[in-house]
Amino acid sequence: MATAAPYTDPYLHTYTTVPAAGPGVCAVCHSGPGPGYAVCFSCQAVMRQVSHPVLNVIPISLYTLNSQLWHVLRHYKDGSGRSAELLATQVAAILARFTARHLPCVAAVLGGDPAVVTSVPSTRPQPRLGRHPLETAIMRVGRLAPLYRPLLARGPVYVDHNRADDDAFTVPRRLGGERVLLLDDTLTTGARLQSAASALRRHGAPAVAAVVIGRVIDPEWNGNCRRIWDQARAAQFTFDQCCLCRG
Repeated sequence: MATAAPYTDPYLHTYTTVPAAGPGVCAVCHSGPGPGYAVCFSCQAVMRQVSHPVLNVIPISLYTLNSQLWHVLRHYKDGSGRSAELLATQVAAILARFTARHLPCVAAVLGGDPAVVTSVPSTRPQPRLGRHPLETAIMRVGRLAPLYRPLLARGPVYVDHNRADDDAFTVPRRLGGERVLLLDDTLTTGARLQSAASALRRHGAPAVAAVVIGRVIDPEWNGNCRRIWDQARAAQFTFDQCCLCRG
């Protein structure tokens, strides 16, 4: 896409800063773990259910249910017409702004530049016809489109809230030494993301890093979530820093 700023700058107030991992911040998803824990309950639960969990999860923004970003990420793929197109353009613009600045941050945790970019397929009961809207958004991002390959397909096992599985997705070929950047639009418990990452690792990817546009957070879940949310909302969101380089 030509320029992403006009589609993101008017909405900066709807994005929420993701803190660096550290005390009181989940080492995996950057949400709020329980007191005394380094990893939140959801990440602990789903990572135990797969053989190769991804530790490097990089959310671009936090968001709460029924917020404006929630609306964007929910309806860019469920509508039609001009409204849905504007939402889809904003999704592509968020990815473009992030990757223009922070692909080196991703490369640092991957151990090198990603050789391939892919996305988590939909697990909705009725499969979509044609290309998934997230794939369409990725193909509009100049830094991502040349590397994009649809490496994952739905497997025989269904995944759901806090339920991950190595066989939730299939991979059509061996990934011989290819570092993978895995993209998704939302992360709630991480079951789909961890299942997808494990499938890629099991098929030969030596390293996987996951970037998600939005990580759902419930400020009422525990004290750390409330602290993270209040501090994040008090700060001005900027694409100049991510949760990796912020640390």
